[in-house]
Amino acid sequence: MSSSRFLATFLFASVVFAAGTQAAVFSRISQRAACPVVTTKPDFNYIPYAGLWYEIERFENVFQQGSTCIRAIYEEISPGVVSVLNTGVLSDGSLTNITGSATAISPEEPGHLIVSFPGRPDGDYLVLDTDYTNYASVYSCGVAGAFVLEYAWLLGREQTMTQEVMDVALSKFTQFGVDVSTFKMTAQGASCVYFPEYPFPPSN
Repeated sequence: MSSSRFLATFLFASVVFAAGTQAAVFSRISQRAACPVVTTKPDFNYIPYAGLWYEIERFENVFQQGSTCIRAIYEEISPGVVSVLNTGVLSDGSLTNITGSATAISPEEPGHLIVSFPGRPDGDYLVLDTDYTNYASVYSCGVAGAFVLEYAWLLGREQTMTQEVMDVALSKFTQFGVDVSTFKMTAQGASCVYFPEYPFPPSN
């Protein structure tokens, strides 16, 4: 992420925090001196990547703190652009969702998308790796002043993930020196309320 775009994200998080929301952290503040140099999946294709993903684990961040039952739904809008629908359940039990878009940077940077949501600065979405059917390892990092802030998400096509698949997915972070020990598991399963229905019912 460019320093200016990441600084905007950091400032947005700071404003939300100062406003007295339930959020208690900006994101994972790393002990490292700089962001790691990472590469995205070299043959990434957003078409098979589209569809429903469940959040299995994440680095805690100001936008999602206290949220559970989180899903992401991606659908193609136009070549190189997909819609992004994030849904979840807040700590008070109420449902929440936000709709945005993700745009591919260029064919030379497969797996690097810019995500846009209303009222928020754009952010990087780096698909380190995915097999499209079981897991996706997604990462973002930037520097704001003396802070190195990391965002990471482990996504799965199902509500649970086997340890074997999880080990493979986490290895995609650790190969770049990303510390996965502070990943927080996201509650999923029978106790969750998932809305809207997916696949989306046909419109009348």
